[in-house]
Amino acid sequence: MKIGILCGHHMPDLMKNPEKIRVDTIYGEIIVYVSTLGSHELFFIQRHGEESNLPPHRINHRGNIQAFASSHISSVFSVGTVGSMKKTIQPGDLVILHDFIDATKSRSQTFFDDKRVHVDMTEPFCSSLRKALQKSCEKIPNVTFHKNGVYLATEGPRLETAAEIKLYSMAADVVGMTMVPEVVLAREKGMCFASLCLVCNMAAGLQNRLTADEIAKVYKKKEPVISKIVRLAIQSLDEKQLCQCPSDVSKATL
Repeated sequence: MKIGILCGHHMPDLMKNPEKIRVDTIYGEIIVYVSTLGSHELFFIQRHGEESNLPPHRINHRGNIQAFASSHISSVFSVGTVGSMKKTIQPGDLVILHDFIDATKSRSQTFFDDKRVHVDMTEPFCSSLRKALQKSCEKIPNVTFHKNGVYLATEGPRLETAAEIKLYSMAADVVGMTMVPEVVLAREKGMCFASLCLVCNMAAGLQNRLTADEIAKVYKKKEPVISKIVRLAIQSLDEKQLCQCPSDVSKATL
């Protein structure tokens, strides 16, 4: 089974001795790292680009997902860092997303610019992959995780204001800048997609100040645990996923 992994940081504890390949897409060349895990082939993309220099609003989302599609990926695990909008979700916790709110402004959100395609996002994240992540988290001691979470996607690169967080916290649990349009584009390609988020800080208004370097520090500390969770989830997968994600896109076409 071919599994895609998207992350804003490299995952050396998951990707062992990877081979670096280049995948040409109509959206540009994408660098992909390939390795194996048992009978599975892993395809890793650093969502911020090879140099990790692309800010959230300039990420080549269509190129990344197209590279997975061209590599015949069936399932994608996305790993991201987020801020918490709820006092019950603390830094260091993990959140398995089940829904999202899109507050982005200027991103290319679809592969279909020349015809009317309306993919169903009632359940945007794959139920089978989410369940695999949940079971993996349960196997690891001293891991605090939340089985559900609503993700607020903001444009960036600035962090949110306290007023914005207060407004959106009525419906969302965590906030980040990269999940949309990843999850939408994956659905358009018929891929299973799930997201594991690491809470690195409390959002604006819930702590005194926010610094970008604290995000990298928290992730670096938690990377071995996150890699273990994703590895266990991948090892539990087989070719027959009990979900509707690969449904024919033609059903969404007018």
